[in-house]
Amino acid sequence: MLRRAASLLPSSLRALSQAAGPSMQRGYADLNLSDPQILKKFMGVEEHLGVYADSRSTLSGMLNELLESLKQLPDSSDYRRAVEATVQYRLKVLEQNDSNLAVEEVLDAHMEELILETKEELGLVPLMTTWKPWTVPEDYEVPVVDYTSADAILNAPPAPK
Repeated sequence: MLRRAASLLPSSLRALSQAAGPSMQRGYADLNLSDPQILKKFMGVEEHLGVYADSRSTLSGMLNELLESLKQLPDSSDYRRAVEATVQYRLKVLEQNDSNLAVEEVLDAHMEELILETKEELGLVPLMTTWKPWTVPEDYEVPVVDYTSADAILNAPPAPK
């Protein structure tokens, strides 16, 4: 994700600095966008998502805490199974990659963004425990809406005039 952003930003910065004139070119010449920390700061990631001294251990700890909190929910809950699968995948990626940059590339997200998502999920688990969306009354019928395939409409012969 960062590598992709870094490849896009320099060309736009060159265009911006050329349009602004020589006074602005000096300001961007010192900007090293290949450094992930500078790029994050330039893109506003730290400003909007926060800064963590050790984002790897923070994320890992929160993911493990989320796994523990999910144990309150029934094993058959689709929500529990989906979140557990996501958490276990993220923990596996953290375990198999030594650098934060590699983790961010594999998960296609900033570490700060993953921490925020995990924090929000931790807040949702108690609500799901209260709401119990997996319990459906015996007499409940799922409404069925007739579906017409877009292919049937698009590939239909033209109407006669």
